[in-house]
Amino acid sequence: MISVIVPVFKVEKYLRHCVDSILAQTYTDFELLLIDDGSPDGCPQICDDYAGRDSRVRVIHKPNGGLISARNEGIRAATGDYICILDGDDWALENMLQFIHDTVSQSPEPPDMVLFAAYNVYEDHLEETVNNVPEGYYDKEQLEKVVFPYLLTDSRNGIQAGVIQAHTWDKAFKRELLLDHYTHDERIRVFTDVPMTYECLLHCRNVYICNEHLYMYNKTNEDSIRARSRENLLTKSFYYLVLYMREHLNGLGPSIDRQLNEYAAMLIIRTGKWRAETDPSLRDAVQHMKEGLQESDMLSLVSVKGLPRKPGAVIWLLKMHLYFPAMLLCAARVSQQEKQSKQSG
Repeated sequence: MISVIVPVFKVEKYLRHCVDSILAQTYTDFELLLIDDGSPDGCPQICDDYAGRDSRVRVIHKPNGGLISARNEGIRAATGDYICILDGDDWALENMLQFIHDTVSQSPEPPDMVLFAAYNVYEDHLEETVNNVPEGYYDKEQLEKVVFPYLLTDSRNGIQAGVIQAHTWDKAFKRELLLDHYTHDERIRVFTDVPMTYECLLHCRNVYICNEHLYMYNKTNEDSIRARSRENLLTKSFYYLVLYMREHLNGLGPSIDRQLNEYAAMLIIRTGKWRAETDPSLRDAVQHMKEGLQESDMLSLVSVKGLPRKPGAVIWLLKMHLYFPAMLLCAARVSQQEKQSKQSG
């Protein structure tokens, strides 16, 4: 059996579509846990209405504690062999659970995780999001050779995002794996999927990875946490995120410590690029970056040593409180990307 967890908070406009997509699955042996995280709108009643109509639906009402808190409540309450976690403003394609069931049943040994692909849904188009490794069944030896060296970051060409998407919603987890490795620090309010996904992966004995599109990721909800996450990166929550990952992932692979440092540096630099691109002036970007770094204390968790040359230069300048030249480098990178985009277009 599969448990499907949906944390619910201020998604009244989208929740019925999400729940209907789960109840319409071609595979029917599942339970659906709707975790109402103290939502102030009509979501609690919507959850109760579905529970009254379908015995597979269970509702847990709790005071607001954030996404990690709601997700953890569902993980502890789930009874299925595998767990899927959906966002309340997204939806699943009708064969998602059947695909997971069939993959588990047909694998040489039931995988600890099943990874698949999704569509990003915009107002007028779809975009694919896939895993950047060959599809197939990976045992521990293959994971350590092909996936883990580039899991969080890929520094073969500067510092890029890792080869595996950190989302929880395009994966199925063995329940025992999640119970051992779910994220305990509920102060983390940004990139909440990252620590749990990577910790679970690093403890997997085997994984099935494919690029079958089974999930619809709603990018049109401007009120979502993810839509506001860029603005909140350089906060204490960001510090808690990186600190938690260092405490729980250090020592889990020969390259993980390096990747953790690169990951923190990458997020700081991406914040700088975003500020350079969206703030009214570079002076405003510099001020926002300075305030954010002082509030978050993020630079204390990043070492210049071992970083590629250009990212290392930005981090060194920021550590020296040379914010303006650091932001000039970030702005130059934005201009270069815009130029490349125009040329490719």
